[in-house]
Amino acid sequence: MNSRDYTFLVLSLCLGFILQYLPLASFMYWFVPEWVLMMFVFWQMQNPKLMNFWWVWPLGLLMDVQQSTFLGTHVIAFATVLYALQLMYQRIRMFNVAQQAGTIFLLVCIFQMIGYWATLLVEESNKPLSMWTPALVSAVVWPWLQLILGNAQRKLK
Repeated sequence: MNSRDYTFLVLSLCLGFILQYLPLASFMYWFVPEWVLMMFVFWQMQNPKLMNFWWVWPLGLLMDVQQSTFLGTHVIAFATVLYALQLMYQRIRMFNVAQQAGTIFLLVCIFQMIGYWATLLVEESNKPLSMWTPALVSAVVWPWLQLILGNAQRKLK
């Protein structure tokens, strides 16, 4: 990878953080996809040797600080998703778009479930079933995100 690829990677992750935390109305909170996680998954599938556990720590800690959650919650969630992706990224790359979207749905569900379990360990919190809507929205947005980032990456090369 050259410096333009690294720059594009960092800029896309920064864009993911910006999109994740745009101020929205309170009723729209449940309809925001997991942008940072989807950018992370995209780069893991595009270049699995580049996206390794060294990226998990800063991304997870930044998300913990931004969301005011317990430090390490998102690190564990990212590490779990990264482990699952490392095991099956070659299969996922061969899937069609609908199968990839279903896989993204499951990965985001795992990501959110780990965060929810970490919250339950410390405090009593009852989240409604609408907690899973970001996973569904992420699965719907995934084909478009993959298309846009993939085209931008090809143009940079």
